[in-house]
Amino acid sequence: MNLTASGIVLKVNQSGDSDRFCTILTDTHGVISAFAKGARNMKNKNSTATAQFVYGSYELFRRRDHYIIDESQYEELYTGLREDIFRLSVAQYLCQLTMELVPEEQPSGEYLHLMRAALWYLSENSRPPLLVKAAAEMRMLSMAGYMPDLIMCQNCGAYEHDVMYFAPATGRISCGRCGTKPGEFSVKLGRGAMTALRHSVYADLKKLFAFTLNDESLKQFSNAGEAFVLTKLEKSLTTLEFLKTMM
Repeated sequence: MNLTASGIVLKVNQSGDSDRFCTILTDTHGVISAFAKGARNMKNKNSTATAQFVYGSYELFRRRDHYIIDESQYEELYTGLREDIFRLSVAQYLCQLTMELVPEEQPSGEYLHLMRAALWYLSENSRPPLLVKAAAEMRMLSMAGYMPDLIMCQNCGAYEHDVMYFAPATGRISCGRCGTKPGEFSVKLGRGAMTALRHSVYADLKKLFAFTLNDESLKQFSNAGEAFVLTKLEKSLTTLEFLKTMM
């Protein structure tokens, strides 16, 4: 079966002396594995488009349990990611999270749109890395079927309060007057962080990263997104553990 798709290279493994084995998020077939013969050679026609984080177009054909890249053309390199180790680490984490959540062999255009935007903001350094991280975490989990209920307090129905609590296990919120349930882990959120959490889930995807936060609100927002990921995956990710050493 032949396949033409647009995609982002999420991960690259070396294969043999000069080949690459790529994991690619595609618009039409979700996350796929693809072999690129000789791509580690800089003169190879597929060398640039098969590097990690590159967005491009790919012509592939199926070979048993993976694809072979026949032709490729890069469109965006996100070169700014390599200017800062923290932003690079956030990008690597989001790539690994994508591999955990996005299904194989299913249309995944929204996931691709999300990752393109996240990598662009990280590469351009036009939004704080933790803001990009948390917004992408919440939206990706929501698209994967874990959308939280952030409309109102689960107890009294209040929409807002100076303090709100987000429970990652249930994906629901409670206000400062009602407090948290005994034994239930919750993340404390001020008004700014609560607004950001709602925005990350409900806003138009084109406007997902179009907001700012002060330092305290950003920390709360980041803690909420990370807690939601860890709760729903029921495990940590190696890239997240590395990222946390720099936070």
